[in-house]
Amino acid sequence: MKRTFYGWLLMMVTLIGCTSDNTTNETLARCERRVAAAPDSVLQILQEIPAERLHSRALRARYALLAAEAHDRTETTPDNDSLLKVAWSYYGERPQELYGQCKTLYYRGREHLRRGDKPGALRLFLEVEERLRSIDEPYYTGLLYLRIGEVYRSELNFVRAYRYFRDARDLFMRSEHPRETTEALLGMTASALRMRDLQRARRDCTMALELADDLGDDTLRRRSLAFFATLHIFSEGDPIATDLLRRIERSVRRDTTPEGFCTLAQTQLLRGRPDSALLYLQLAKEKGPDGEELPLLAYTAFRAQAAARRYPEATREIHRFIYLNDSLTRTALQTSAGMIEKDYFREQAAFADYRMPSRRTGERVAVAALLVLLIIGMVIRQRMRLQRERNGRSLQLLREAREEYRQIAESMVERNDTESRLRSMIASRFEIVDRLGKSYYERENTASGQAAVARQVKQLIDGFAENGEMLAELEQMVDEAHDGAMQKLRADFPRMKEADARLLCYIFGGFSPQVISLFMEESVANIYARKSRLKSRIKASDSPHKGLFTALLEQPSGGC
Repeated sequence: MKRTFYGWLLMMVTLIGCTSDNTTNETLARCERRVAAAPDSVLQILQEIPAERLHSRALRARYALLAAEAHDRTETTPDNDSLLKVAWSYYGERPQELYGQCKTLYYRGREHLRRGDKPGALRLFLEVEERLRSIDEPYYTGLLYLRIGEVYRSELNFVRAYRYFRDARDLFMRSEHPRETTEALLGMTASALRMRDLQRARRDCTMALELADDLGDDTLRRRSLAFFATLHIFSEGDPIATDLLRRIERSVRRDTTPEGFCTLAQTQLLRGRPDSALLYLQLAKEKGPDGEELPLLAYTAFRAQAAARRYPEATREIHRFIYLNDSLTRTALQTSAGMIEKDYFREQAAFADYRMPSRRTGERVAVAALLVLLIIGMVIRQRMRLQRERNGRSLQLLREAREEYRQIAESMVERNDTESRLRSMIASRFEIVDRLGKSYYERENTASGQAAVARQVKQLIDGFAENGEMLAELEQMVDEAHDGAMQKLRADFPRMKEADARLLCYIFGGFSPQVISLFMEESVANIYARKSRLKSRIKASDSPHKGLFTALLEQPSGGC
C-alpha cells in the first residue's frame, strides 16, 4: 500500500511540474511576441512570475534575456549585466542555440554603448553580424544594423553609417516593421546631411515623414520635420513650403530640449526673423547640447547673423563652425549618374511596394490568374498532344492496314502464279499420260507398241535425268509443295555436291529408289546407301531446317 501511495504521489508531482513548465513557457512566448510593441507591460508580466517557477536553466536563461530586452526598450537602467550573464551561461555553451547567443551578445553591446564604450560595443555588434549570417532573422538583423550605424555615425564615419542604416531599412521593410523602418530612414537622413548629400537626405526624410504620418507617431514626425528645417537651412535659396513650415512650428512648439529650440530657431530664420532665431539659439545653448548639435547651432547662428547684416558676428560664427568640423572625416559618395538613378528608382519601387499592400494584393491576384491561365494552357496543350498521338496511332494503323493489304495482294498474285504453274504442270502430266495411252492404244499387244511405249518412258526418264528439261521444273514443284525445301537445302549446305542435291530433290519429290536409280543410272543398293549417308549428315549438322529435311527423307515414296 505504501509503495502504491508514494507512486501516485510522485506521478502527481511530475504532472504538476510539467503543467507549470508549460504555463511558464506559454507566458514567456506571449511576452516575446509583445515586447517590441509593449515593453512596459512585458516587464510587469515578468515581475509577476514567481522565482520557483523558473526551476530549469533553460527557463531562467529565457526569462533573463527577455527581461534584458524589455529593460533596453524601456530605456531603464537595471543591472542588465547580471541578467545577460545568466542568459550567456546557458546559451553560450550550446552551439545549437545560435539565436539566443546573438540576442545576448547584442544586448551586451547595448550595455557597452550605454556606458560609452563604443569600440567594445562595435566589436560585439560585428561578432553578432558574423553569427547572424547563418540564420534568416530580418528583424533582429535590422536592429543590429541600426545600432552599428549609430556607432559609426557617432564616430563620424558617415559613409559606413549610411550603408548600415540603408541595410537596416531594407530588413525592416522585409519584416514589415514600419516604426523601425522610419528610424532607419532618419538615420540615413542624418548621415546624408553630414555628408552634404542634400538630395539623398531630402528623399530619405520625405519617406520617413510619410511613414511617420501613416503611423501617427508624434515623436517620429517631430524628428522628420526637424530634419526638413535643417535641410532648408543648408539649402540656400531653396524656399520652403508654407504648409510644411507651419507643421514644423507646430511640432516643436512645446519642445524645450536643445534640439527643439534649434528647430524653432531655424523656423524663425526661414520666416526671415533672424533676431528671434538668435534668441532661440541662445536658449538651446543654455540647455547644454551634445557635441553633435554644436556644429549645427554654429551654422544656424552664422546664417542668422548674416541675415541680420551683423557680418563680424557672422564671420566669428562661421569660423567657429569650421573649427567644430575640423575633426570630421567626410567622404563623398562618388557614383555615376546612371547608378544613382538606378538606386533611386529601386528604392522608390521598394518603398512603394511597402506602402501599398493593395498593390501587392493585385500582384498576387495577377500572378494567380497567370498561373491559372498557364495551367489551362498546359491542360489544352496536353489534350492536343494526346489528340495528335491518337491521330498518329490511327495513321499508323492505316499504314499497317495498307501494308497488310499490299502483302495480301502480293501473296494472292503469287498464289495465282503458283496455281497457273501447277495447272500447266498437271496439264503436262496429263499430256504424258495421253501420249502413252495413245501409243498403247494404237499398238496394243504388238511388238512395235511395246517398243513405242518403251521409247516414251525412256524419253520421260531422260527428261528427269541430270541435264533433262524437267529437272528444273521438278525442283520448283518440290519448293512449292514443301515450303522451299530445295532453296533452304542449298542455303544451309552450300558445299553439297550437285549429284547429292539432285538425289535429295528426287527423294523430296517422292520418287521410289527404283525410279531414282533409272534417273541417275545407278543401282538401287547404291541409291539406298547414298540416301542413308545424306540423312546422317543432315542430322549431325546445325541447320535450322534439318527437321524439315529429315521428315521429307522419311516420307513414303509415291510422288509429289
